[in-house]
Amino acid sequence: MSLTREESIASLRLLVCMAKVDGVLHDDERAVLEQTFGEIDLPDGVTMQWLLDEPIEVGAVIAQLVGEEARDQAYAAVYALACADDDCSDDERALLIQMRDALGIDASLDAHLGRLFMPRHQVRAGIATPTLDALARDAEVSAATRKCAIVSALLGAFPIPGLSIATDLIIVGLQVGLARDIGGLWGQQLDTAQAKGVLAGFGVGTGARIALSNLLKVFPGWGSAFGAASAYASSYAVGQVMNAYFQEGRGLLADDLAARFKAAKADGKRAFAGDSELIEHQRAAHQTEVEALERRLAAGEITADEFEDRIKALVA
Repeated sequence: MSLTREESIASLRLLVCMAKVDGVLHDDERAVLEQTFGEIDLPDGVTMQWLLDEPIEVGAVIAQLVGEEARDQAYAAVYALACADDDCSDDERALLIQMRDALGIDASLDAHLGRLFMPRHQVRAGIATPTLDALARDAEVSAATRKCAIVSALLGAFPIPGLSIATDLIIVGLQVGLARDIGGLWGQQLDTAQAKGVLAGFGVGTGARIALSNLLKVFPGWGSAFGAASAYASSYAVGQVMNAYFQEGRGLLADDLAARFKAAKADGKRAFAGDSELIEHQRAAHQTEVEALERRLAAGEITADEFEDRIKALVA
């Protein structure tokens, strides 16, 4: 399934509408959206300034989302933007309800999204013992980063309408776990909240990125190939940046981390080419299992942690 050009533009405009829920697009919100939108090719005839500044009438924009799958995908994206930070405001919740009703969203999808974005409070054990030998540590960081990137690519390759937001969130969870594990290898401990905070500082795991990633998988010309490559490159870059973060005594600031992340993503896209044959093999071998797990997660039969553990077990 792919959105039409008109549906793509309408979906992006709904994201901006949610960001401007209080009537103003604040500087920090504009910066996040500009950074995120700046990484994609906008539809022909659409500029970032128009997208961010043009007045939006919600009902008129929603009317441009014709297909049921396009409506489901757009709603999942705005839900992510509102709720990915575990702090959905009253205004955001009210707009979500308005959009849900206007889009005619099925109650089962709404319940599924509610489960996905329920705060995960568990503390997962990371690597407990630091690796003192530099060569051994580098090898372990590289292996953990590559494993995370391959699993992320596998997840990113399945843009199931209404369900793919689940895989985007699992990818963020994998990246948070990678950050914790790399810290452990350096003898530095991060809990989940701390790791998420560091990643968010350079734009990983934010509502805007999750929302846009979910949409791009069904944008014309993007699809599952984009999903796999982008997920791989992002996880690869997280490994590179977090290794530098701990190597330099956790003294790197957010702007420096963001610049390094951008450069590392470019390296990650090149690394993806070297692993693309393996990833395609994994995709073909495990497509049925991944899709079945996504549907079980959507039905509430397994938790996000169980989903994550089973996906990681698929990749040797």
